[in-house]
Amino acid sequence: MAPELPICVDVLDRGHLHLEDLLGGDGAVVRGARICYQSTAKSDDADARLIRRLMQSSPRHNTVFEHAVFRWGVKCPIFVARQWMRHRIGSYNEKSLRYCVADREYYVPAGVEADSPYVQHMERSFDVYEELVSQGWKREQARAVLGSAVYTEFIWTVNAWSLMNWLEKRLDPHAQWEHRQYAEAALGIYRQAMPVTAAAFAEAVLKR
Repeated sequence: MAPELPICVDVLDRGHLHLEDLLGGDGAVVRGARICYQSTAKSDDADARLIRRLMQSSPRHNTVFEHAVFRWGVKCPIFVARQWMRHRIGSYNEKSLRYCVADREYYVPAGVEADSPYVQHMERSFDVYEELVSQGWKREQARAVLGSAVYTEFIWTVNAWSLMNWLEKRLDPHAQWEHRQYAEAALGIYRQAMPVTAAAFAEAVLKR
C-alpha cells in the first residue's frame, strides 16, 4: 500500500524533511527486475525475496532500483545544503536569495546560549543585510554578508538507488552530525515509503 503523502519530519532546531511525492515504490523495483525474464511471482513472498537477493548480490543490480523516484522538500542550514549538493545524483532547485528576501532563520547548535558570540554574530549579520536591502542594495549582493548557518530550502528529486548511495555516505559516523540527522530522518521515511527495499538495504548495506 502506498504511504499517505506528504511524510514530514522536523530536523535540527528549525529544519525539516518532507517526502512530497513517490513514483513506483517497491513495486517499481520488482517490475524492473521481472521484465528481464518476463517472470511472475510464484508465492506471496517471492517479490520480497527477489528484492533482498538483488540487494545482496555483488555487484548489486542498481538499475532495477532506479525506477522508484522520490521528490523531497528540504529545509536545512546552507552548510548542510552545500555538502548535500556535492552528491551529483538527482535534480535540485533551491530557494534563491537573488529574488527572495532572506528570513531571519539560522541554525543554533544545542547548548548555545542566546547571548553567545555565535548568536550575536548571526543577528548582527541579519541587521546589516536588512539595512543594505532597505538602502536599495540588490538582494543578490546584500546576501553576501550572511553566514552558512542560515536556513535554505530546496527540492531534491532522486531515484532509490541514488538515495541509497547518499544514505550510505551520510549515515557514516564520520559524516557531519547535522547532515546525519537529515539522513536518519530520510532513512525513517524510506522505511515507510518502500518497506521491503529499505529493510533489505539496511540489512545488507548498513548492517542495521
